[in-house]
Amino acid sequence: MRPLKAVLLTLILIAIAAVFLLALAVHHGFRASTTPPSWEAHIARTIRNAAIPSHESQLKNPLTKDSRALQQGRDTFLTRRSICHGIDGSGRTPVGANLYPRVPDLRSSTTQHLTDGDLHYIIENGVQLTGMPAGIAHHAASADDTWSLVSFIRTLRATSTDEHKVQSATLASAHYSGSTACAKCHAAIYDRWKKTPMANVVLDPREHPDAITADPAHNPVSPFAPTDVAFVYGSLWKQRYFVKQGDDYVPLGVQWNFAQRKWLPYHVGPKTDWWTAVYPDDNRQRPTGPLCDGCHSVDYNIRTHQVAEWNVGCERCHGPGSEHSAHPLAENIVNPPRLDAIASTDTCVQCHSQGQPLSKPIEGHYYDWPVGYRVDLRLQDFWKLENCALGETSFYYFPDCTAHKNRMQGNDYA
Repeated sequence: MRPLKAVLLTLILIAIAAVFLLALAVHHGFRASTTPPSWEAHIARTIRNAAIPSHESQLKNPLTKDSRALQQGRDTFLTRRSICHGIDGSGRTPVGANLYPRVPDLRSSTTQHLTDGDLHYIIENGVQLTGMPAGIAHHAASADDTWSLVSFIRTLRATSTDEHKVQSATLASAHYSGSTACAKCHAAIYDRWKKTPMANVVLDPREHPDAITADPAHNPVSPFAPTDVAFVYGSLWKQRYFVKQGDDYVPLGVQWNFAQRKWLPYHVGPKTDWWTAVYPDDNRQRPTGPLCDGCHSVDYNIRTHQVAEWNVGCERCHGPGSEHSAHPLAENIVNPPRLDAIASTDTCVQCHSQGQPLSKPIEGHYYDWPVGYRVDLRLQDFWKLENCALGETSFYYFPDCTAHKNRMQGNDYA
């Protein structure tokens, strides 16, 4: 009896929608560039949802707690679905903006209130009279692919106001535990992270004997002994060498360029970065704590010069994780994609857009990174980005305001 009612309801709704669509077509024509009115979108969603068989709607995602499936879903989404839905699920893409009806915002409550079974059915079967194609053919291998996509779509849900309050309170009392604490539940993600440049920006040659890539014996620019090096910075494009000086570090005047495979001088010249005007023109008087270490570590303490962890660890983007490590819940850790557009972008922009602290100096030092900022806060309360003038090439930007200088990719992200 229930399927018959669903069919009748569907037919009635289709008839009503047809009348409205006919009237709309007469008035506006059949233009894909026309934005559907809200009532039309509501009717279309109601028809779509009513057409999903009840037994399909009631299905539960069997891969909800499978971290590998979640990663698979993310990969599938980015390679196959992001062209329409965008990498953030917003649907704000050239394709999504020119389809009729528009590509839905997967982050919205309208989408997130659908059941697992609803999402699975829509992905598998597509939606007629829209740009949503049917998914992979029904077989055992594709079933996991579709459920993995469902898992990933769930992560796009925005953090609610109540969740954000709980999250902020938790972060205020939590402390940093280090990335190894994340490995017990997120082993696959941790293993991938360990191989990334983010995890290998800063290396201690005493712990990593192969950290110094080139042979210092053939360095004609500024010779140094490997035993003098406290930290090696960089493992992909260029490599620099820091030596201990007091309770801080300073850079040597040489770097290894991977692309050219040669030793080159390292010195930041005057009238380039803003801080060259306030530090002596001598590498030995340019400490890395104020100028580098805040972005190449987790929780750098400007007073003790100690860090919770060297390199860009998990907590650099997810906030202090002691509470989450002890009691794993979505509410007690930051998930940047679930933050609003500004806060989520700030997570990357904090170190990938050159700027200046709003307050300077701070306790007698000039910092080239946003002291006091952590994820879940507003970067604009700590940091003022360098301005870009369209059409002009500057030290920081190309004429289209994309990155000219290293760590200037913030505009590219946005």
